[in-house]
Parts: sequence; C-alpha cells; structure tokens
Amino acid sequence: MKPFHILLTLLLSTQITNAAGKNREAVPRLPADLKIVDNIVFKQVGEKKLELMLFQPLAKKHDKSPLVVYIHGGGWGGGDRYKVLRPDVIGVIRSLNQEGFTCASIEYRLVDGKPTLASDAVADCKDALRFLMKHAPEHGIDTERIGTFGSSAGGHLTLVTALGKDSDYPCDPTIEGPAARVRCVAAFYPLVSFVDAECMKGGNFERPQRMIPLLGGLLVEKRELALKLSPIELLRADSPDILVAHGDADKVLSVHNATALRDAAQAKGVPIECIISKGAGHGFSGDAISPTIAEIDRQTTAFFVKHLVPPAAR
Repeated sequence: MKPFHILLTLLLSTQITNAAGKNREAVPRLPADLKIVDNIVFKQVGEKKLELMLFQPLAKKHDKSPLVVYIHGGGWGGGDRYKVLRPDVIGVIRSLNQEGFTCASIEYRLVDGKPTLASDAVADCKDALRFLMKHAPEHGIDTERIGTFGSSAGGHLTLVTALGKDSDYPCDPTIEGPAARVRCVAAFYPLVSFVDAECMKGGNFERPQRMIPLLGGLLVEKRELALKLSPIELLRADSPDILVAHGDADKVLSVHNATALRDAAQAKGVPIECIISKGAGHGFSGDAISPTIAEIDRQTTAFFVKHLVPPAAR
C-alpha cells in the first residue's frame, strides 16, 4: 500500500454535522481533513430513506462551486455512500475539494429484482441530482457546472445518469427541481453494455441468469430495458465529455468495456479520455500497476477541472 493510502486509513474519524447543522456522534472511517455534511435525505420510497453526504470546498475559489456527484459500486446490490472512501476514489474527492469543488456521495435503492431493478437505481441517481439542483443556493453550487463520477456498478450508473433521458426511467415526479445538465462524466472500471456479449465475458455476466435481478427477466425478454441501461447505446453527438479508466487485468469486468466505450464515443464524435492501467485488476488492484492510482486520480481531477472550471478561473 502506498504511503498516501496508509495515511488515509489513519484519518478514520471526524465530528460531522447533519443536514440541520447539529452535531452527531463521530462516524468511523470519515477523513478528518474534509468538511462533511452527512445524512441528507433526498428521497423516500416507502419506508426506505435515501441519503447523501456533501464534501464542501476546503477553500473558496469560486463564487459558486462546481459539483461532482459520486455514485458507489457494489454489484448493483450492495454498497452505500461510504464507498466514496475507497483509496481510488477519495483521492479525487480530496483534490476536487482543494480546487474549490463541492462533491456529493449518494445512495440508491439496491437492486434485487423484487421489485427494484437497475432502472430504479438510475432513477434514484437522477432524483439525487434534481434534489441538489433545487438546494444548490443553500450549498453555493453552480447548477451549470455539474459532473458525475462512479466506480464499477456505480461507473455504469454514472454513465447512464449522465447520458440517458430522465423520461426513460421511473423518476419521482414529486421531487421538485430542474433536471441537471451533466457537462462531464468519469467512470472507473464500468460495465458499458447489457447487450454486447463481449463486454460481459470473463465474469459472471456470462450467465444469462445474472440479468434477472437487474432487468426483471432474461435479456431476451427485457432487451428494450437493457438498451436503455447500456451506456454505449445512449451515446449521441451532444453527449457530455467522458473519462473512462480500467485495468487490463480486470477479471470482474473486462477492459473491453473501456475500449468499446472509447471506440463508440469516438465514432459518435463524443470527446473521451481512456486510461488503461497495465497490470491492474478490478478496483485498480495490483502491486505494480501503471498508471498508478495516484496518477489516475490526478488525471481524473484534471478532467473535471478542465470541463467544469472556466479557463480564467483555473
């Protein structure tokens, strides 16, 4: 483990505030050097409350701060907003906060097919963006400078959130706020298609039954929904700029996902940056990967700054 990440694991608690500004008990595993507001409920489905946490800018560099929203991984059926503390993710959040960005880490309903599908998870992500648009003034957020960021299943969801039309997903009509215009999107080791068999080779997505909890049935039965959940199929000439990063030794989601997205985006005229880390497995695991996690984080931060900060303000 790199010294930076050893240091990071030592910064494991902080006194945080809830959305009302009141102190609450220290929460383990939250970096003490970041300004965090946690437990903000943005949506409720039945008894299930969906929450997000905000990472506020460490220095005021903009009248209104750009916003980057992180979407966690976990196979669509696991994980929570605290996945943002992964070593390959929190470095990006920290760097963006130092650049004057606001960042958010959001939750979504975990997919089980009974009845929650991947399309419901997308709707929750889009609803979180609309909630943040509505509450932008109180958090000093610039609603014209929005990016999304995700890893693994969250990499897939961040792409669909940025590329898909809100009307194609079961968003909550009671959540007020304008739809967010996403200017750029970064995805780490994502799945980019539910219909391209090559993207699913090398993992349990080769099993047809793996689609049932995600789509509510087999691919042959749910192809229309699968197309709406396939980032490659959602690309248009006016799609936001994309960064995709993947390891060439990934045994969970093949690196073909990154190269297929790159090729499809280039064919549509969509600007895309593609980072392939040699020797890296899923989550950029590996002892001697190149580029390293720190290098990938630097490129990702630079990508968001390039697209969300006017040249005169950099």
